[in-house]
Amino acid sequence: ITVSRSAPYRNPVYQPVEFCLVRVYNQDGNSIEYSDEGEGIYAADIPESFLDIGDAASLEVITPNTKEYRSDFDTLLACPDIDRIYYEIGSKETSDPEKSLPGIQFYLDMSGDPSDSRNILWQVEETWEYWASLMANRRWWPDGTIDFFRSNVLFNCWKNYPLPQFYTATTRSLSVNEIKRLELNFVTNETDRLSVTYSILVKQQSLSRSAYDYFVRLNEQAVESGGFYDVQPSSVPGNFYSVYNSEETLLGFFHATQLKEEQIFVHNNNFFEFDVPHISCEYEPMSVIWDWPRIDWPIYFWVPGPFQPSWTALPECFNCLLQGGDTIRPVNWESWP
Repeated sequence: ITVSRSAPYRNPVYQPVEFCLVRVYNQDGNSIEYSDEGEGIYAADIPESFLDIGDAASLEVITPNTKEYRSDFDTLLACPDIDRIYYEIGSKETSDPEKSLPGIQFYLDMSGDPSDSRNILWQVEETWEYWASLMANRRWWPDGTIDFFRSNVLFNCWKNYPLPQFYTATTRSLSVNEIKRLELNFVTNETDRLSVTYSILVKQQSLSRSAYDYFVRLNEQAVESGGFYDVQPSSVPGNFYSVYNSEETLLGFFHATQLKEEQIFVHNNNFFEFDVPHISCEYEPMSVIWDWPRIDWPIYFWVPGPFQPSWTALPECFNCLLQGGDTIRPVNWESWP
């Protein structure tokens, strides 16, 4: 659960509210209290016995200044299964009619029982592996010391990024509870995402009718305003209300959902029909460092052997961390074959 204050239209910053009392109630009146994780985030481990399929839940928030807020009850519905996630190589149009961007388009197939939810929401989290360009075996520090170094520990990095947009669909008007070829995200060759291994984790959630209508309106507003973060969803009514002040306007929606996940990996084994950019570096003589506008310590360099000249390059050529990722390998990561 995330609790925050709304921000001015022209300055949409995140303003968390900490030290709240946060509880979730089930339809029988039993409650689970959430712990304050900081930065407006509240979490709890809820036992399966607390909420079964078909049960309803409601949220209560009491702020440090004793303001009390509650949500309507929302019903937990069974989530259909994800049949498969797959992709196809294609291109994406741009504002220039004579130019298109090559890449891969992801799709999803889903099917469920008649008793499963007919309203679905999908969120996508992308992770990609990328490599540095050169190897080094020495580091030169600003105090003049030089140490031995194995740059392979800084050669492989991963980036993780939850996509801001979400996807919704309903099968209420269909005779069967299934969806084929739902378009997810398109990944172009504008970045290095496809340079080594790229993965998406798809989180599929069941929605009640009211929750589905809310997220659809959010999507529509995002399209009209130009993006999910251009404006706040002030025009989209949620299911929160103030217990003691009916005139107070609240944003957001509390919903109960069953979650199912599926992950797919894409390896760049040189089979793409398009080029994928990657950081390009070449070894240069050590004297080049004095031509740099500034020196970012440490300086990485390669010594081929005794009595042989040393070679260097910019730090980002050796240290993948400098491109914003992390050297911690994600859990269940599928290596490049």
